[in-house]
Amino acid sequence: MDLVATVARRRTQNDHGEGQVGVWRLNGQCVFEAQFERGDTGGGGGGVDEDDTGQGDDDDSKRNEEDEEGWIRGLAWRRDGQMLAVACADSTVALINAFTGKIAHRITTAATVSQSSSSSQSQSQSQSSSKSPRPHTPSSTPTCISWNTHFAAPTSSAIRTRLEGPDSQVTLDEILGLRADVDKLLRMKADLPRELGALDIEVSLPKLATLPPLGVGSDDDIFSSRSSIDAVFHANGQAGSGHGDSVDRVDALLVGLQSDNGGHRCAVHIRIFDSFEIGTVDVGACLPGGSKGGKVVKIESHPFLSTALLVVEQMTDDGPATLHLLGLDMSFISQTGRHLPVVAKKATQLGNLLRYVAQIHTQLASEVKAAFDLPGRFLRNINEYLGDGDDYVDFVHAAHHLAVTGECDGKLKEWLVDEVGERGLKRWEKAVGDCLDIVRRLTSECLMPALERCQVVLTRLDGLAQFGPTSSRLGLEEKNVRKVMETVNALGILAEDLLADVKVEIVEFTAFMKWLKWECEVEALEETSERAAELRESWTGENELLRVLDYVGGAMKDSRIKKYIVPDGPEQSAGALIEDDTDAGFFLDYMKRRAAPPPKAKKNKSMPTFGQVVGRLQTQAERVFAQIAETFRKSILPSHMLEFPRRCDGRRLDLRIVPDVHDRTIYRLYCMARDRSEEGSLQYIKSIMQQDGGGKGLRFGPAELPPARIREAKSILDVKFVDEDTCMVLATTETDIRIFSRLLASDVQADNWEVHHVFDSGRMNAGMTPARLEVNGRVGRRAVAVVDDAGLGYTVLDLDAADGSVEEEGEEMDDEIMTG
Repeated sequence: MDLVATVARRRTQNDHGEGQVGVWRLNGQCVFEAQFERGDTGGGGGGVDEDDTGQGDDDDSKRNEEDEEGWIRGLAWRRDGQMLAVACADSTVALINAFTGKIAHRITTAATVSQSSSSSQSQSQSQSSSKSPRPHTPSSTPTCISWNTHFAAPTSSAIRTRLEGPDSQVTLDEILGLRADVDKLLRMKADLPRELGALDIEVSLPKLATLPPLGVGSDDDIFSSRSSIDAVFHANGQAGSGHGDSVDRVDALLVGLQSDNGGHRCAVHIRIFDSFEIGTVDVGACLPGGSKGGKVVKIESHPFLSTALLVVEQMTDDGPATLHLLGLDMSFISQTGRHLPVVAKKATQLGNLLRYVAQIHTQLASEVKAAFDLPGRFLRNINEYLGDGDDYVDFVHAAHHLAVTGECDGKLKEWLVDEVGERGLKRWEKAVGDCLDIVRRLTSECLMPALERCQVVLTRLDGLAQFGPTSSRLGLEEKNVRKVMETVNALGILAEDLLADVKVEIVEFTAFMKWLKWECEVEALEETSERAAELRESWTGENELLRVLDYVGGAMKDSRIKKYIVPDGPEQSAGALIEDDTDAGFFLDYMKRRAAPPPKAKKNKSMPTFGQVVGRLQTQAERVFAQIAETFRKSILPSHMLEFPRRCDGRRLDLRIVPDVHDRTIYRLYCMARDRSEEGSLQYIKSIMQQDGGGKGLRFGPAELPPARIREAKSILDVKFVDEDTCMVLATTETDIRIFSRLLASDVQADNWEVHHVFDSGRMNAGMTPARLEVNGRVGRRAVAVVDDAGLGYTVLDLDAADGSVEEEGEEMDDEIMTG
């Protein structure tokens, strides 16, 4: 399915502007839309409305900058087209599931370089479950975003050997897009240890159940629909990976960052496998001296390389901005091999499961708080009424007297008949009964299966932590993983206790409501009526009176489930719980407190609540994630490669990395940019990059700078590389606007540009003016979107069609115009 993502800017009366992301089919049909605006944590912007913070002129200047560049700073599709990343001006990145149109993750890039990175999953949870405002001004602003793919295992050399073989029937582009068994397509040699290590027993576990919706206006509610649950947890058995074969690929999401308020910071934020955070790497130190800061304007990579190339625009003190090419070597990809996808996927699965468990706690706390409000008001009312004549009489005393003797106090009878009545009993039964049922269902159908999956994931991480050669490279410490496992086990015991108490309370409450309804019906009749006598004779609930009395004297005053969900006093933080650990470990300490008699338990430490254990679990998981990210981040090496000629226009520049067909250690870099001085000329750069032994980085050779010019072109509007063979230029001529194309292997100095498409009189349909190109170079379905100068629409051209015209999904051959 071919999809096009667009960004539209809107102005409203209440704020300075907002962004709207639309995803469309080629025939103009809207698939979904998403709103991103300032000050709306639920709508994607996630920032604070600066008008309410009293910051004065600084906020006005920041708003003006945001108005000029737009609230949405970049879009990037994942290679398989299943996820769309949206970078916003408040340093947040929203990952939208293309199947559901919902935000699967909302992550932040505002952490400083020196700060230890934490899991994006816990950040996403804190942002989705809490509407507390973020810091007023982020430390940096996204400038560009790119979603790259790198091969981890088998090695790129092994894959190239199969791809370039004489009997190969698959291309690199197909490998990156297919969800089939690529091992069979590549005819890779069987590797039993690798296959055993890739086994994932999560696929044999029952699917997780959906959770009740969070509420209206919450776009982070990804656990309320079957499609969202399957996309997050059950996508081919690899949550968040989107790949169904055993060729391990690393999806790296790179976000270029620039300091706010004229700072000197130039950095790149890195995440892998959708949302596992590696952290922020400062690349500004690689720039030549005399810098006023840098801005990443372009990111390019190749699946065979672990190095990403960055085009950075550097502001100088003594002249115009200059362009530099930097290399960002992510050597942890090649160093960890096939273990990297395993640990990243498992960490991502664990993070998603923690979000799921945390949302269960949020909903349970909300249900319990609301359910017992009405019964509490009823009991306070009757206790106050009964206590007017006797301070020792309350509802518990009166109900026991009524159940044992059958005599109803006059005040109790008046309260049952006149104040509670049939309508009040229905409300009471619905409030408490529905709450108990929801607690039972969420605990048995959602919480306990999620904890089972957590144990499976942690078992895999624990195995990697125990294996010395992998633990040091992956940053896994067995002690930290074991602490998380202990907390999960304790939470499992808590869930079992909660489920047992809920079952008992459901039985008692059912008996109590049956008895209370019968008493209300009897007391509403005259004592001498025949109906009252019939009801007393037909009563068969004597065997349940003991349960009624147990409920009246126990759970009705203080529900059993409150001790699990609602703390008695101020809730203890997760950090305090960790400091209170004994030498025996948290799980053994928890079991000792659980087994202690109630008086002794109250005298010593109280039992932790569900929320406290979940908070502890999140904190410990963050430590594990942060240690992994810190280890990976230490192996990332930025370096300066070359400075572009001053005449290169950074706004109209494109890069392409092409592997050499003869030498597998050599890669050719092609760069094409519009000439600032001569409107009809191109700056064309060719260079050779050689891969060092073991795949640890690139050595950059001298660059060739041959001149390039299109004879018919009057001015160059945009330049793009279609694939590893073809480049494309949008240029104006004396009479029209044309798209020129040329093979990369041909002589750049020769006048061998072919006209691919002509816009008569320089206009597309609906009077739009071509100004920019966006290209998808997928094999067999190469398409180019020609964007209007004013951003009002675009035309999609099928590059592989025989006549070069647009091909709609309905097989009609005509220009396809969509306006936004």
